[in-house]
Amino acid sequence: MIPIGFSTYATQKVDVFEAMPRIRAIGYDAIEIAIGDAWPTAPHKLNRNTRRRLAETLRDLGFPPPALFGPVSTCARDSDRQVMRAGFVRNCILAEDLNFGGNPAIITTTVSGPLTNWNTDREAVAADLMELADLAAEHHVILAVEPHVGAILDTPEKAAWLMENTGHSNLKIHFDHSHFHVQGIDLRHAADLCLPDTVHIHIKDGYMNDGAVTFLLPGEGSLDLNEYFKTLLDAGTEVPVGAEVSAMIWSRTGYDPWQAADFCYRALASAREQAIVESSTPD
Repeated sequence: MIPIGFSTYATQKVDVFEAMPRIRAIGYDAIEIAIGDAWPTAPHKLNRNTRRRLAETLRDLGFPPPALFGPVSTCARDSDRQVMRAGFVRNCILAEDLNFGGNPAIITTTVSGPLTNWNTDREAVAADLMELADLAAEHHVILAVEPHVGAILDTPEKAAWLMENTGHSNLKIHFDHSHFHVQGIDLRHAADLCLPDTVHIHIKDGYMNDGAVTFLLPGEGSLDLNEYFKTLLDAGTEVPVGAEVSAMIWSRTGYDPWQAADFCYRALASAREQAIVESSTPD
């Protein structure tokens, strides 16, 4: 059964030791830890004892080792690149410290920085990511890059090109179909191109109106979650599907992270069960 996960990106103002058992109690099978500077789990905010306690708590709750959401400016240049590299290494060290399993830890990021033209800059993007993948390999980490609407890496075709032209075992894809969905890109087409190299998944919904994107919780919009899980089942993926609550939602006045977490889980679990039944029923 495909696990369902939740990201602490949605619980920025909640102590992680309060958040983890509540996420587990809702029913989630996996967890992603947000490690941006504004989160309580940023690397510079976690000492050795807290890291040990965090890993022990995750294990005791029955979670697998967490993926880390640690965005960096992957294509930074000059002195900014040295700063970015140092920050990425700190992220990798934290991923090591929280990894109580045998497989490489996973850190996710978008592709960002001053490179903006895919046709002229894609070789440089690939080289930049290869450099970071080499650093990740030193720490038993996989860097999973997320195609993102509005970014230089924004389509399944670009993601497939990147994988074909790097071939690095520590550089893979973070698949968040919402960024394709809002562009009108077919789910099966995106999955065919991305899932073979996918090690981490986010799920949310959304739409685009006059070029402006609005993200929604999974189950709130037009993305067919039943078809989504059937697509994953057909592809044979066992990667956890992680519900992501967009900053567009968690930054609203009156936002309730537990209401959002419960809504996401119920929508995803229901769709998963329906997809399993339909996939196992003969035509």
